[in-house]
Amino acid sequence: MGEEILQQGGRPGSGNGERTPLAQWLEQRCQDERLSYRQAAKKVGVSHATIGDIRKGARPSATIIVKLAEAFGNGSKNQREVLEDHLLDICGYRSERTDPAISEPMARLLDRLSLLNDDQLKAVENIIDFSVSLENRPWRGENPNR
Repeated sequence: MGEEILQQGGRPGSGNGERTPLAQWLEQRCQDERLSYRQAAKKVGVSHATIGDIRKGARPSATIIVKLAEAFGNGSKNQREVLEDHLLDICGYRSERTDPAISEPMARLLDRLSLLNDDQLKAVENIIDFSVSLENRPWRGENPNR
């Protein structure tokens, strides 16, 4: 498969026995989902050899990174995009953002909000406004001058 071309040593520390951030992420994800590496390869749509190469420190193509994000992004657009950004960062395809456009918790929330109708969204907006107003108000018995 031409898209599975991998390059050795894409990040500092790779190729010297130290596991790459991507290899660590993949191992943890497989453990969390109770997947063998063969099952992970099938889920991603790549060969078992490609997963093995990633585990050994090879740097996958950007196409493989996108496939990893699609497979492990929990089926939601926002979570997949956040994961794709993270994986591209740790593989050295782009520098890590100091202020990411969207965090994982925010992506999960946006995905859930997209399921609501207008009335439900207004109710959520009111809850958020109320919660923010509480942050700016001293609690009973608390000295407001502190």
